Amino acid sequence: MITPQQCILHVTLTMILLSTGVSPLQCYQCLINPPPGQYYNTTKNLCVHFDYSDKFIVNCPYSTMCMKQDFRLKILGGVTIEGVLRDCASQKNEYHDFRNGKWFPTMEVLEPYEEGCQEVDDKGERTTSFNRFCYCRQNLCNASPVTKHEDYIDIMGVIVVFNLMKYINGLM
Repeated sequence: MITPQQCILHVTLTMILLSTGVSPLQCYQCLINPPPGQYYNTTKNLCVHFDYSDKFIVNCPYSTMCMKQDFRLKILGGVTIEGVLRDCASQKNEYHDFRNGKWFPTMEVLEPYEEGCQEVDDKGERTTSFNRFCYCRQNLCNASPVTKHEDYIDIMGVIVVFNLMKYINGLM
């Protein structure tokens, strides 16, 4: 249920944004696998179908940056899996603040990232992997293509194989 205060706040913020001409950042968004839930059909927005069309564009009201993650994972048998994930950078921080003897829900947009790309080393993993995270501040700036497509396998297959291996290891 929306309280009158929330409604007034929403209308006020909308009026301010419209009057200043500020619009939220737009980024490309594609998903590695569909989210759970039978009423949420996003299979058309999977990264394996990414085509730079408008159906992959989302508004990012709680982000000041777009994100693109390139990853490569070597699994059993020398098979290499590559993928790309595109989205708004995760910057929204929600918490409760204690003021005047009461708790209030509070939200802020953090700035934890720097523009550019950085590789993340997955030490401790049993597989050889590669992760590169790129962050940028312009509309649709996370559009750059994958640079290498050798031995590409659909990420859904990876998820099935990974879960099967976890199940088999759990039996031992």
